[in-house]
Amino acid sequence: MGTTKGFYSIIQFVPDLDRGEGANVGVVLSVPSLGYLDVLMAEDNESPKQRFKSTSIDEDRLNIAKNGIKSRILADGKAWNTMEDLLHFSNCEGNHLTLLRPRTILSKDPAADLQRLFVRLAHTEARHRRTLAKPSLHQLADLKFSGVPLRENVEVELPKFKPLVFPYAYKNGALNLIHPESFPLDASDAEKKASELAVKGHILHKHRNDRGEEQKLVVVGAFYDSISEEVRDRIAYIFHEHDSRLVQASQMEEFSEEVRQQAH
Repeated sequence: MGTTKGFYSIIQFVPDLDRGEGANVGVVLSVPSLGYLDVLMAEDNESPKQRFKSTSIDEDRLNIAKNGIKSRILADGKAWNTMEDLLHFSNCEGNHLTLLRPRTILSKDPAADLQRLFVRLAHTEARHRRTLAKPSLHQLADLKFSGVPLRENVEVELPKFKPLVFPYAYKNGALNLIHPESFPLDASDAEKKASELAVKGHILHKHRNDRGEEQKLVVVGAFYDSISEEVRDRIAYIFHEHDSRLVQASQMEEFSEEVRQQAH
């Protein structure tokens, strides 16, 4: 698919309308020819708090306002065809959240482009917070405690790589090697990490372990909430095509039940 023209706007929080100073809190991207419209909004209010250190930020009211403008954009934006449509919407808002004058963008993958715009223009978490923690596997520890046959701290030799250690593994035909991982905020970086892991998963699948068992990599992945479902689906596809599997951290309860029923 080739590139096509779209337009985007930065969403700003402006506490003092007379002064007109704002802090970026979100991005909206519309690519009408592809039927694409979406909004990414900062999950926290670090940018306004840092920008207006002397101003008391009512975070509850700000969060309500952010959710409100996002809902209105997604509802009204279905009819947008030009930048002027977005600009008209912005002019009708008239509150402490405003949309800056829209700009054009040539887009081939709108979801990934929106993610990049958001990281570059509106997100503070990647710059001011620690890296997203790897998902907890405590539910698997509970299964081990209850008698489910899980192996712990399984070391696997990998040709041309250093040995890998997996905190848990279970047999279900193949030996499923469970690896917790957190993925970066930027979509392209997240896909790059997935590809690197998937290659190792493919190698594991091709080589039996010293017990003669087939092996399968199962990645339990944690994602930032702002990572779109489209990007997550693409990462799951990358693993699937490399004889591996992605389980999102939000699916751990269902996965744990699956392990309980199938491990032998």
